[in-house]
Amino acid sequence: MTEPGSGAHPYGRQPGDPDAPSVPAAPKKGLGKWLPIGGSVVAAGIIGAGALGFGFGDPEVGDCVKLTGDTSFDVVDCGADEAEYRIVGVEKEELTQVDLQSKIDDDSVCADFPNWEVALWNGDMETEPGTVYCTEAA
Repeated sequence: MTEPGSGAHPYGRQPGDPDAPSVPAAPKKGLGKWLPIGGSVVAAGIIGAGALGFGFGDPEVGDCVKLTGDTSFDVVDCGADEAEYRIVGVEKEELTQVDLQSKIDDDSVCADFPNWEVALWNGDMETEPGTVYCTEAA
Protein backbone atom coordinates (compact mmCIF):
# COMPACT_ATOMS: atom_id res chain seq x y z
CA MET A 1 0.00 0.00 0.00
CA THR A 2 1.31 3.43 -0.84
CA GLU A 3 1.55 5.96 1.94
CA PRO A 4 1.02 9.70 1.34
CA GLY A 5 4.33 11.47 0.75
CA SER A 6 6.10 8.33 -0.48
CA GLY A 7 6.60 9.82 -3.95
CA ALA A 8 3.95 7.69 -5.62
CA HIS A 9 1.13 9.42 -7.48
CA PRO A 10 -2.44 8.17 -7.06
CA TYR A 11 -3.25 8.35 -10.78
CA GLY A 12 -0.03 7.16 -12.37
CA ARG A 13 2.69 9.38 -13.73
CA GLN A 14 2.11 13.09 -13.53
CA PRO A 15 3.45 15.89 -15.80
CA GLY A 16 6.95 16.83 -14.73
CA ASP A 17 7.59 13.35 -13.31
CA PRO A 18 11.17 12.36 -14.14
CA ASP A 19 9.98 8.81 -14.89
CA ALA A 20 7.34 9.98 -17.38
CA PRO A 21 7.94 8.91 -21.00
CA SER A 22 9.26 11.73 -23.16
CA VAL A 23 7.23 10.69 -26.22
CA PRO A 24 3.47 10.19 -26.01
CA ALA A 25 2.28 6.71 -26.89
CA ALA A 26 0.76 6.23 -30.35
CA PRO A 27 -3.03 5.95 -30.39
CA LYS A 28 -4.34 2.40 -30.43
CA LYS A 29 -5.67 1.08 -33.72
CA GLY A 30 -7.68 -1.93 -34.79
CA LEU A 31 -8.25 -4.74 -32.29
CA GLY A 32 -6.15 -3.06 -29.58
CA LYS A 33 -8.54 -0.11 -29.62
CA TRP A 34 -11.65 -2.27 -29.13
CA LEU A 35 -10.41 -4.85 -26.60
CA PRO A 36 -10.88 -2.62 -23.53
CA ILE A 37 -14.40 -1.70 -24.65
CA GLY A 38 -15.30 -5.34 -25.37
CA GLY A 39 -13.94 -6.39 -21.98
CA SER A 40 -16.14 -3.82 -20.24
CA VAL A 41 -19.22 -5.03 -22.10
CA VAL A 42 -18.48 -8.66 -21.18
CA ALA A 43 -17.92 -7.70 -17.52
CA ALA A 44 -21.23 -5.80 -17.42
CA GLY A 45 -22.98 -8.85 -18.93
CA ILE A 46 -21.55 -11.15 -16.27
CA ILE A 47 -22.62 -8.79 -13.49
CA GLY A 48 -26.10 -8.49 -15.03
CA ALA A 49 -26.43 -12.27 -15.32
CA GLY A 50 -25.33 -12.61 -11.68
CA ALA A 51 -28.05 -10.26 -10.58
CA LEU A 52 -30.61 -12.46 -12.33
CA GLY A 53 -29.91 -15.60 -10.38
CA PHE A 54 -26.27 -16.36 -9.72
CA GLY A 55 -26.09 -15.29 -6.08
CA PHE A 56 -27.33 -11.70 -6.18
CA GLY A 57 -31.08 -12.32 -6.44
CA ASP A 58 -33.78 -12.52 -3.81
CA PRO A 59 -32.99 -14.39 -0.59
CA GLU A 60 -34.30 -17.91 -0.11
CA VAL A 61 -35.24 -20.08 2.85
CA GLY A 62 -32.01 -21.02 4.65
CA ASP A 63 -30.16 -17.84 3.62
CA CYS A 64 -28.81 -15.54 6.31
CA VAL A 65 -29.10 -11.76 6.31
CA LYS A 66 -27.76 -8.73 8.10
CA LEU A 67 -29.71 -5.53 8.56
CA THR A 68 -28.28 -2.54 6.70
CA GLY A 69 -30.95 -0.05 7.74
CA ASP A 70 -34.39 0.16 9.31
CA THR A 71 -36.03 -1.59 6.36
CA SER A 72 -33.13 -3.00 4.35
CA PHE A 73 -30.92 -6.06 4.57
CA ASP A 74 -28.23 -7.95 2.65
CA VAL A 75 -27.76 -11.69 2.22
CA VAL A 76 -24.55 -12.85 3.95
CA ASP A 77 -22.81 -16.15 4.60
CA CYS A 78 -24.45 -17.91 7.55
CA GLY A 79 -21.04 -18.63 9.07
CA ALA A 80 -20.09 -14.94 9.07
CA ASP A 81 -20.11 -12.94 12.31
CA GLU A 82 -22.33 -10.35 10.61
CA ALA A 83 -25.19 -12.85 10.02
CA GLU A 84 -28.09 -11.70 12.18
CA TYR A 85 -31.10 -13.68 10.95
CA ARG A 86 -31.79 -16.90 9.02
CA ILE A 87 -34.81 -17.00 6.73
CA VAL A 88 -37.16 -19.78 7.86
CA GLY A 89 -40.03 -19.01 5.49
CA VAL A 90 -41.57 -16.63 2.98
CA GLU A 91 -45.16 -15.43 3.23
CA LYS A 92 -47.28 -16.59 0.29
CA GLU A 93 -49.03 -13.23 -0.02
CA GLU A 94 -47.12 -10.03 -0.78
CA LEU A 95 -47.97 -7.18 1.60
CA THR A 96 -47.45 -3.44 1.89
CA GLN A 97 -45.52 -2.30 4.96
CA VAL A 98 -48.74 -1.05 6.57
CA ASP A 99 -50.47 -4.40 5.95
CA LEU A 100 -47.45 -6.21 7.36
CA GLN A 101 -47.62 -4.20 10.58
CA SER A 102 -51.34 -4.97 10.91
CA LYS A 103 -50.69 -8.70 10.47
CA ILE A 104 -47.86 -8.59 13.03
CA ASP A 105 -50.21 -6.88 15.49
CA ASP A 106 -52.87 -9.59 15.09
CA ASP A 107 -50.32 -12.47 14.98
CA SER A 108 -51.34 -13.58 11.49
CA VAL A 109 -48.02 -12.96 9.75
CA CYS A 110 -45.58 -15.88 9.51
CA ALA A 111 -48.17 -18.14 11.18
CA ASP A 112 -46.92 -21.10 9.09
CA PHE A 113 -43.45 -20.74 10.66
CA PRO A 114 -43.77 -21.25 14.43
CA ASN A 115 -40.13 -20.42 15.26
CA TRP A 116 -40.04 -17.05 13.46
CA GLU A 117 -38.82 -14.04 15.41
CA VAL A 118 -38.58 -11.12 12.97
CA ALA A 119 -40.50 -10.39 9.75
CA LEU A 120 -38.46 -8.58 7.10
CA TRP A 121 -40.16 -6.74 4.24
CA ASN A 122 -38.55 -6.35 0.82
CA GLY A 123 -40.13 -4.12 -1.82
CA ASP A 124 -39.68 -1.03 -3.95
CA MET A 125 -42.19 1.28 -2.27
CA GLU A 126 -43.77 1.06 1.18
CA THR A 127 -47.23 1.56 -0.34
CA GLU A 128 -46.78 -1.26 -2.89
CA PRO A 129 -46.86 -5.00 -2.07
CA GLY A 130 -43.52 -6.55 -1.23
CA THR A 131 -42.18 -9.91 -0.09
CA VAL A 132 -42.24 -10.80 3.60
CA TYR A 133 -39.44 -13.00 4.91
CA CYS A 134 -39.95 -14.77 8.25
CA THR A 135 -36.66 -15.10 10.12
CA GLU A 136 -35.10 -16.40 13.30
CA ALA A 137 -31.83 -15.41 14.99
CA ALA A 138 -28.82 -16.78 13.08
